[in-house]
Amino acid sequence: MKDRSLRAAARLLALLAASALVAGCSSLNPFSRKGPQIAPLPPLVSPVEVTIAAQTKVGSGEGLFLTPVVLDDEAIVAGGDGRVLRWNGGVRWEAKLEEGIIAGVGADERLAVVVTRKGDAVALAVGDGAVRWRHPLKADVITPPLVAGGLVVVRTADHRLIALDARDGKERWVYQRNLPPLSLRQSAPLVSAGNAIVAGYPGGIIAVLDPRSGAPLFELTVASPKGATEIERLTDVVGPPLVARQEVCAAAYQGRVACFDGRTAETLWAKDLSSRTGIDRDYRYVVVTADNDDVVALDVFSGKEQWRTGGFSWRLLTRPLILGDWVLVGDREGYVHALDRNDGRIRGRVRVGSGPILVEPKSIGPNRAVVQNTDGTVAIVEVH
Repeated sequence: MKDRSLRAAARLLALLAASALVAGCSSLNPFSRKGPQIAPLPPLVSPVEVTIAAQTKVGSGEGLFLTPVVLDDEAIVAGGDGRVLRWNGGVRWEAKLEEGIIAGVGADERLAVVVTRKGDAVALAVGDGAVRWRHPLKADVITPPLVAGGLVVVRTADHRLIALDARDGKERWVYQRNLPPLSLRQSAPLVSAGNAIVAGYPGGIIAVLDPRSGAPLFELTVASPKGATEIERLTDVVGPPLVARQEVCAAAYQGRVACFDGRTAETLWAKDLSSRTGIDRDYRYVVVTADNDDVVALDVFSGKEQWRTGGFSWRLLTRPLILGDWVLVGDREGYVHALDRNDGRIRGRVRVGSGPILVEPKSIGPNRAVVQNTDGTVAIVEVH
């Protein structure tokens, strides 16, 4: 057990920027030059062209999981300095919140919501960027709000869910559950699925909630904590649970990747594979960024491994994005890597600024994705 504990502790040093441990542990800096050495850029096979079609700057988001959101063919992006842009290569509108931004963006067709450094949830009109309302949360937030079904649901750093009325920001309900004493400080996006809100939790649990009241409907167990120490027992669901074809799939750190029948809660399959960022899926594959920075494709029906791509050790890859025939991942040096979805070969890359990319690229059209890094660079990347 001692050797396993040491390996687990070493892997924790590679967590994303600002991935400190909750419960009083000091912050860890995974980008320190004193840590394990980053792998050199892996060679390209049958290279394709990956280019930057458009680029802009917003305020630095160092240590923050600032997340672009895509509406149709435009992105809404936020910077740590308080700027929010609606952008697709040109700026449609720009808003400025003087207190700065620590979390966002969440949006639907009407509202874009961010959380300020003062701890206020602020709703902006998607049409023109005007402030519609603000609500003081009095809480630390690192996850983008969920805006869906007439609600704005904010997840605090201690994993409380606070639901606000999308019309005026008034509080509707709060959901809180018992948590293990130690958990990862990570952005854990919420998902709206039909008449439910789906949230991954420390301890390897997915909670499915009634959006009308916040009452739990049922739970799914992605992985169960194991081991003698609290570090060994870290088993947080990472990244957003993915809901498709009445199935729910998710990954857990030091745990498994699993898919469930969303109607019966029956486990369809599970694969022992640890991730610190999460998964993406399409009709053929569940693609995982493993905690050793391998990118792994699993059969969506059985969980059987189809391909695995290494060579990225300590590059701290983001959650993957399946983009047509490609799988895109960002890394700690600001590179976006394009892997062939069919076999995992590394076919191309482009660098987006100099800061780490902490949040996965977001699809903004066929073979196009919007990427934001921590130095405030936002770019539309194309794979040709």
